[in-house]
Amino acid sequence: MITQTRDAGILTIAIDNERRANSLNAEMLTQLIDAFTIASADESLRAILLTSAGDRGFSAGMDTAQFEHQDSERAYATISHLGEVCEAVKNCDLPVAAAIHGYCIGGALEIAAAADYRVAATDSWYSMPEVRIGIPSVLDAANLWRLMGWTKATELILTANRFSAQDMDRCGFLNALVEPAEVRETALSYLRDTMESDRAVIAQQKRLIRTWRNTHEQVALADSRKEFALAFARKADATN
Repeated sequence: MITQTRDAGILTIAIDNERRANSLNAEMLTQLIDAFTIASADESLRAILLTSAGDRGFSAGMDTAQFEHQDSERAYATISHLGEVCEAVKNCDLPVAAAIHGYCIGGALEIAAAADYRVAATDSWYSMPEVRIGIPSVLDAANLWRLMGWTKATELILTANRFSAQDMDRCGFLNALVEPAEVRETALSYLRDTMESDRAVIAQQKRLIRTWRNTHEQVALADSRKEFALAFARKADATN
């Protein structure tokens, strides 16, 4: 299941399925989508910490029981459901920090990649093992090169090998690499720094960053000008 707690404007969303390595099933994916969507619209919230139960692992990714069939339509629906989680994270108006302990595998790595910040323990490790079980890595695996470069993203996906926390830090996937006891507080520090700015401006900036990543330069620059003017219009409305 997915658990939620609130403290000082920060919502902590935890993947809680320790008996199955915090793997994700269909119900949990729906809960994640709902949690991020509702939080985004909640003006009392300012940030989200994404974490997991226990300290053995962030998540082993999708529960493989969901792929023990040969139905292509069912497989398409399942993977699309995971894609909706990544989209909910990226589209959330609030800054999202992933606090990573232990293993971070497959779909869980993609969800972490969708977050704004990634803070990991020195003993964490990462893998995209899909090709070894006969399926390709998809969805936000397509964006891994933006975080870690084409060279290392290709190696991670094609070899299905484990990457250490140090590997992921060197190639730029992580914002910070710290001792296990410091992961949560370090992730929170990124969120608190972001909370120093206006909630609406952070939401606006997140939209712009996504535009920059997904459009040609001239379109992104034009959109930037519009969003900049919109910020002043909002200020004018607030003073009237």
